[in-house]
Amino acid sequence: MKDIIINQPHLQSFQQKCGSAFMSVLSWVLWLYFLWPLFTLGAWLMGLKSLSDEIRWFGGYKTLLELLQLYGEIVAIIAVVWLFWTVYLSWLHSSVAPKRTAPVTDQQLTTTFKVDAAQLSTARASKKITVHFDDHAVITEINS
Repeated sequence: MKDIIINQPHLQSFQQKCGSAFMSVLSWVLWLYFLWPLFTLGAWLMGLKSLSDEIRWFGGYKTLLELLQLYGEIVAIIAVVWLFWTVYLSWLHSSVAPKRTAPVTDQQLTTTFKVDAAQLSTARASKKITVHFDDHAVITEINS
């Protein structure tokens, strides 16, 4: 299955489930890693003894401020690089014309989604519709 499946975990392959779990764990670890200096500073300001010792081991308050300044500069550099990368990609994709795809016929739609041609035409004519699915993401009912 080429499409990414959202909120249908029973339709995901084992590789997609493992990839999702890996990315989730990696994201949480990175968040904790980058926020650790702030946790340390907060605990030191609140007087927690073990983290206060850690601050003193690394040179005290002035060294902590220097490290926090370096930390802020690194975050700013990453943000600027990310901004330029985003602008570059949007410029690149705007200059590349999308591929033309063949139009989909009503017969192909009714076959793919297993609905009647009458339901399809009624849904097209309506301004608002409600589509009901079963547990396997198959359309069970269309209400206009």
